[in-house]
Amino acid sequence: MIADKFLDFLNRKILFHLRFDYLTNILIPYLTGCKTVLDLGASSGELAKKIQDKIGVEFTGVDTHIQPKSFIPVIKYDGKKLPFRNNSFECVMIIDVLHHDTNPEEVITEAKRVAKKYILIKDHYWISRFDFWLLKISDYIGNHPYKIKLPYNFLKYGGWKDVFNQKNLRIVTEKKFRYNAFDPCKHIIFFLEK
Repeated sequence: MIADKFLDFLNRKILFHLRFDYLTNILIPYLTGCKTVLDLGASSGELAKKIQDKIGVEFTGVDTHIQPKSFIPVIKYDGKKLPFRNNSFECVMIIDVLHHDTNPEEVITEAKRVAKKYILIKDHYWISRFDFWLLKISDYIGNHPYKIKLPYNFLKYGGWKDVFNQKNLRIVTEKKFRYNAFDPCKHIIFFLEK
């Protein structure tokens, strides 16, 4: 389809590079000092590789779909049970993954199980229906060409806090941001401690 080819071109030539560069810089402070990190929902592992090259942390990736090219070791899993023992990684990183799952609470439970100490989440939040609509459009542009599941399961800000309270996770820091002045989406980072 022509629209998918155009979106793929737009993503690969412009949007993904801007996103990876921004996220690399904003996520490094949270991961500095960690020795092992699981990138849950790693895709190709390109973001993890960029961070790894800058601070030397050892990444392992896991995803439900294995890409033809991976930048870090990525293990396939069923989307339910992570194929690792309890406390296998110092930190579990979950970047723009949870809104693709119909039950993000289960994903967080598994992340907590395999994390020794920290969980780093970057996702989105919304306040108004207009915010939600903008998130849906952005999610479609970034993921539809690659046949990624799009349930648009975006949480409101308070919804995130409810999930973390249910899972007995303490918010160490949180950061709301936008990539730039033209970014229509509300992004949020939560650095959580078990």
